[in-house]
This record gives sequence, C-alpha cells and structure tokens, in this order.
Amino acid sequence: MILNKKNLFFLMFVQLLCTWISHATTLVLPAAGNVVGEIQYGLAEANETIDEIGRRFDVGYYELVRANPRIDARQSLIANSRLVIPTQYILPNVPRKGIVINLAEYRLYYFPENENVVISFPVGIGRKGWSTPLGVTKIVAKEANPKWRPTERLRLEAEKNGDFLPDEFPSGPYNPLGQHALRLGWPTFLIHGTNRINGIGSRVSAGCLRMFPDDIEYLFRMVPIGTPVRVINEPVKIGKQDGAWMVQVHPLLSEQLGVSLKSEVERQLKGHDIPNLIHSKVIQNELKYPTGIVRKI
Repeated sequence: MILNKKNLFFLMFVQLLCTWISHATTLVLPAAGNVVGEIQYGLAEANETIDEIGRRFDVGYYELVRANPRIDARQSLIANSRLVIPTQYILPNVPRKGIVINLAEYRLYYFPENENVVISFPVGIGRKGWSTPLGVTKIVAKEANPKWRPTERLRLEAEKNGDFLPDEFPSGPYNPLGQHALRLGWPTFLIHGTNRINGIGSRVSAGCLRMFPDDIEYLFRMVPIGTPVRVINEPVKIGKQDGAWMVQVHPLLSEQLGVSLKSEVERQLKGHDIPNLIHSKVIQNELKYPTGIVRKI
C-alpha cells in the first residue's frame, strides 16, 4: 500500500478505532464480493462458559452454540476445549448505511459514513411474544447512565409472576439498561447495554436490542444522532468471495410460521439466478443443521 494522505488517514482511523474498541469486530469492506472476516479457532479456559467465551471473542451465544454442536452449552467447558469462532459474515443484502441489524443472526452491522469498514457486534433480541420490530428507524437520542422506565406491559407481567417493578429504575449497577442507551424512533425500543452478560446473542429482551457493555460504549461514542437503523430478518444470505458462491444459513425465528428454511434458500438462490445450487451437498447439510458458518457452495 502506498502511504499517500488518503491511505495514511485511513490507517490512523483504524488505529483510533482499535484504541476505542476492546472486542468489536472491525472489518475492511472487500473491493469485490460481500464476504468479510474469517473463521477463527479458540481454546476454552478452565470452567469458562459459552457466554464468557462470547464476550472474549465478541460473538453471540447462538452463534457459538450452532458453530460448535458437540459443545454442551449448559456446562462450563473443560480447559483447552477447541471451539470454532464464527467471525466470518456475508453482509446483509441491504444498503450499507448506518446500522443494520439482522435478527436471524443476532448481529448488528455498523457502517461508518465515508469509511471503507464495517463494525459488527452480537446482540440479544426480543424473546418470543416480545418481538423486536422490523423496518427502518433512526437514533433519536443518546443517554449515558440512563434511567429505565418499564412499560405497563412489563409491569403487568412482573405482577403475574409475583414480582414488582417500580415506575422508574435509577441509573447505576442494578439498571437493566447498563450505562449506555441509544433511543430509536420507535417508542419503548432501544439499543442498550446490560448489567448482565449472559444471553447476548439470544432471545432475552422485551423487544430491545441488548449489547455487551464494551460494545455499546463504543457504538455510543461513534454513532451520531440521526443515524439510520434498519432491522431485518434474513436467515439465509448468499454472497460471493473470489468469484465463488457462498451461503450462510441461520435457523428461522419461531414467529416465521408457514415458512420453511428450504423455501428461503430457494428464494435467495433464485434471486441470484443460481436455483440449481439447491441440490448442493453443502446447502443440504445446512438445511439439516444450520450452523451460521459461511460455506462455499
């Protein structure tokens, strides 16, 4: 690389990002194709849990579980257990602008304006019956040390379970929103931190998007108010890398009644004018057990 002013500025920008991010996955966008990152492999420390490994590599719970089907996620891991760390992604097939959240893969993509990088984080999403909405909105406010005001629905649910929620939680270590929150144009829905790390990358929230504390702190610093936010549900992604077709398959969310994973794969392949690849052994294996790992078809 020739270090002209433009390239030097880009290198300084990436270095600055690294000083701000302890775990965030920062990836240079490819000149051709739409696959970023690469698979890693890691060794578990003694008695480490899946959630702890997830925080160490900035990968979500379900991402790790599906990429490592032989691991018992309910137990602490044996020291030096070898794990696949699925840190390669096909970028969602939507405009690369602002924040894009793909619920099916429990992952957020942030495209800084006028920069050739994407920064990605795992997120927790709405649990069954408390779905995170789909569509386009924007960040309307940023709150450090936010207060939490449970909705009426949350308070009623707590009462049914014999619990009590106050009208307002003060900021502090017991606040479920953590130390940073990004308010969206959708009332009651936020992108926020947490006072617990368990469950990032799974269905844990009442519809909000939950992030590791380090990740939301970085995102909070970087994104301006007005940043567009697009929430999609794309369980199947088709991409290209070095001229070869690639596929990334995630399980359907439980709300997708009447839809099959096979029909989603067929729809995506047809959209790329490669319908015959449905018979690929790789695709057939992913249909039987979706790993979320990027595979060459």
